[in-house]
Amino acid sequence: MKKLITTTLLLCLLFATQSCEKNTVEKTTRQSENKRETSVIKNNSDIQTVKNFLNWYIANQNMLYKFQSIKGGILSENGDAENYYVDFKQVDKEVKFLSDSKLFTQNFLSQYRQKYVEGDEHFKQDPENDGPPFGFDYDYFFMTQDDYESDLKNIDKVEFSSISENDFSRFVKFHLDICGMTYQYTLKKEDGHWKIDKIQSIS
Repeated sequence: MKKLITTTLLLCLLFATQSCEKNTVEKTTRQSENKRETSVIKNNSDIQTVKNFLNWYIANQNMLYKFQSIKGGILSENGDAENYYVDFKQVDKEVKFLSDSKLFTQNFLSQYRQKYVEGDEHFKQDPENDGPPFGFDYDYFFMTQDDYESDLKNIDKVEFSSISENDFSRFVKFHLDICGMTYQYTLKKEDGHWKIDKIQSIS
């Protein structure tokens, strides 16, 4: 009789242990699935940041052109063309306009302003007043004089890929068929959001 009771207790203990292990496995599986789902959301959020910028650029391109950051190149009252120079008050307004979009890191904005510092230094060392100003003869964001605007009109058809460097850095790549350019955007986590830190042409 004692042997039967002991056997029964052992069987109950065995079933309870198996049930506990099963629940633990199911819980771990659910947690893993949730992590994968969260990872997918995070992976999409970096691509969405790039798409947001491209759509923002379509809507605000003309506003950027209104900033007269490069002055000169026009005839003065005495008939002479004024040499090119940088108006840094306009530059700072332009950088603030970009900053207000919340799409760029502070590093990107600093580098954007630096191109004007370098351009101004070039104008001082090698004065010019005719033709496109050196270093500013193509779009800064798309690095080409070709027709990238037509590509932007069909941005929903463009395929994007994302590579994770770590939890705080991503690379997003895409190709624009009409202008023939391939781009790599480096994104960084800043204030809990993906922001554009660098734009490169890798064509």
